[in-house]
Amino acid sequence: MKKGFHYMLATLVANIYFCSCKSVQTVTEIPTDIYTVSSKEYIMLDSGAKQLPLQKRIKIEVEESDGTLSLKPVSEKFNPLEIKMSSIQNLKIYRYTFDVDILTIPFKIRPSVKGFPQQLNPNFSAAVYLGRRRDSYRISSLNDRGSKKFKVSGVGYGYGGFIGLGAVTMNPFVTEQQIDYEYDGFVINGGLAGIYDAKKFNLGLAIGADYLLDKNSKNWIYQGRPWFGLLFGINLN
Repeated sequence: MKKGFHYMLATLVANIYFCSCKSVQTVTEIPTDIYTVSSKEYIMLDSGAKQLPLQKRIKIEVEESDGTLSLKPVSEKFNPLEIKMSSIQNLKIYRYTFDVDILTIPFKIRPSVKGFPQQLNPNFSAAVYLGRRRDSYRISSLNDRGSKKFKVSGVGYGYGGFIGLGAVTMNPFVTEQQIDYEYDGFVINGGLAGIYDAKKFNLGLAIGADYLLDKNSKNWIYQGRPWFGLLFGINLN
């Protein structure tokens, strides 16, 4: 049983990994915000700079408009720049933000408990996620038949906690024969999640627990026990 559960969990992780590796998307714009950039990369953009600064990374305010990038360092030690994005060979910037998402959990993997085998449950669950997020953007030039073009690719990932509502199937088997009927029970769930954002969709892994909100909670074999799940999210900010 344990081998079967470990195999299902490993397959789930591998599918998310390979899917995410292929999903770094080309984005249409870079949101205006404060970003972090390598000081070495920034100095390479500034033809007037004479020497490399001591710090490895610097904070800059980034604003994009009509293919031109405005870069304003927070520190006065660096010169502000306005540069055509098509002339940037390679530049990576990133930022950390507070993330709010609406999550759906299409299925949960429940480990074996009380002699009951591990389960793959497709019951509905929805939750609000709060966490810390990192967004990275890479700007690179493209040589397309002599024309000057550029590409902006982006990816984001984060981690945090969630709380939400869902439904579970209740029957004699999961209540140790304490009921003789079947129904959909109402649960509140919560836990931790890691999210990958490919700019077109969010997906991730979650570990959580369900708490049945009716009189059969004391007999439900999964009450408060951990589960693992795949999740999809919609970014609200």
